[in-house]
Amino acid sequence: MTVSDPQPSAPAEGLRARRRRQTRAELHAATVRLAREHGFAQVTVEMISKEVGVSPRTFFNYFPSKEAALFALFGTVPPALADRFAEGEGSGTDAVLRDLGDILADHLQEAAPEPQELEDSLRIAEGVPSVLATFLAQCEAVERDLAGLIARRTGTPPDGEAAELLAGVAMATVRSGIKRWHQSGAHADEGEGPAERVRESFDSLRTLLGPAAVQ
Repeated sequence: MTVSDPQPSAPAEGLRARRRRQTRAELHAATVRLAREHGFAQVTVEMISKEVGVSPRTFFNYFPSKEAALFALFGTVPPALADRFAEGEGSGTDAVLRDLGDILADHLQEAAPEPQELEDSLRIAEGVPSVLATFLAQCEAVERDLAGLIARRTGTPPDGEAAELLAGVAMATVRSGIKRWHQSGAHADEGEGPAERVRESFDSLRTLLGPAAVQ
């Protein structure tokens, strides 16, 4: 008797997801490259799409604007990392910040663009208000996601002050780590990327809070 394979569709789903990630990365890289060559103001969605070999309609399936494509930072925390955080030990501030730092650094390391692309994006953002606004909006979206995760772990309301404050502190720490990485030129050091600086920033925050953060 022949037994059929019960998992025929799994590889195809994996390939589709991988292709989407690849296309997203290609659109981001093309946006950075064109902005570097022509100036961000001169770059259009049509130029980016042509560079990658897709239609503008496809572009908008991945990004709402060229600003978003330029600053393709991490988005929603993946389920595996979210579960790891939610199932972690301790609901005190120090434990929550410790584990938030871990998952956000891991997420940044996995999802962030290449260091030089991120460096170029940050440099452009310093002179283009619309790009900086997009970066901040992306951070706010992640912050809302984190508030829900914190509430899940601590058993508090997702719109409660505690969850919102901790999520805000966490994202401020991420921004600080990325900013310090950018300003220090650490991208040029072999093996050191923004994720390492984010980890260091969370360590510094926990040191500053000290015993007051432990419940």
